[in-house]
Formats: sequence, C-alpha cells, structure tokens
Amino acid sequence: MIGEYKINRTTRRCSVGDRPLEPGEVYYSVVMEADEDFKRIDIAADAWTGPPEETIGWWKNRVPRAEEKKREIAPPEVLVELLRSMAGQPAAAKSRFLLALLLLRKRHLKTIEPTATGSPIGAPQQDPPEEGSRDAAEATLSAKKSRETMLLMSNLDQSTMEVEVVGIGPSEAKTLQDELIDLIYRDVDELPE
Repeated sequence: MIGEYKINRTTRRCSVGDRPLEPGEVYYSVVMEADEDFKRIDIAADAWTGPPEETIGWWKNRVPRAEEKKREIAPPEVLVELLRSMAGQPAAAKSRFLLALLLLRKRHLKTIEPTATGSPIGAPQQDPPEEGSRDAAEATLSAKKSRETMLLMSNLDQSTMEVEVVGIGPSEAKTLQDELIDLIYRDVDELPE
C-alpha cells in the first residue's frame, strides 16, 4: 500500500538567506523528516551547497515568470483514456507504467489483484542492454516468457486494464520524466479560480 504524506508547497523564500525567491530564479526544494511529519524547505541556487544531511529527497525548481504560460494537468478522464490508448504501443511501455503509477497515486485507478508472473515491481533497476546485442536478445526473450503486470480499475468508470510493470534505468529517468510531463500537462491562458 502506498502511504499518503502531506508536504507543504513552496514558500518561495530561501530558508538559508531568509529572502524571497525572485521570478526566474533557480532554487532547490528539500524534504526532511520533522518529528513524525515531513517538512519542505526551499534554498536559492546561490546558497545551495548540497542537500542537508537529514534530507529524504530534493529537486531543482525555477520560480515561474509572470509572462510564462501556466500549465495544468489534464483531467483524469483524459489521462485514463491516454493510458488505455498506449496499450498497443510497446515503445511507450515505460511511459505507460509511469502514467499508471501517477494515476494510482492520485487515486484515479486502483489495483484489483496482482498478476505476478515475473520479477518484483520495478526490476531490474539498471540500464537496458544495447539494442542488437546478445544481451538485448536474451532480455527480449526472457521478457516474453515472464513479465509482471498490474490489473487496474478506473475509479471513474469501473473499467479495467492491464499494465506491464517495467524496469527503468537511471539514465532513462530524465527523458521519461520530460516525456510524461509533455503528455499529461497542457498550457492554459489562465487558470480557473
């Protein structure tokens, strides 16, 4: 079961210099444990010396400029339909898996029953072999013989779908993140109040 954790939004203030972060300024967000909860602090790039010792996770951000287009996530119905439409696209398996995890996290999908026929969720955690190599051919054959899937149900319309659990190597993470962002976010002129 995935736990729910509340982490506060950005304060748009540098916690080191105790000053406001300016539009266009790069900063780092850091999540740390605080008692039995978590807290987020923001640190301007010019004050960043690396993550504090008690850091659980951190990421790089930029304060948006006023003239930049705002983006919002597509409606859940659209994202579930996008997930369905990606089923017949083997090249999109990793993006599809990440989208399914996002929809599970947002509770638009739920797992029905695990249909494990292969390795544990997310395995292997390494880069895939070079295309055309002997290792790639063996990996393809092995993947066809045993693979793990998640059987999911949409909380929107109760339809079901099967999503393959795939491994994602460290060198693929940034590309897949950018691809997923392009898929699920849309530009809007003005966000509704």
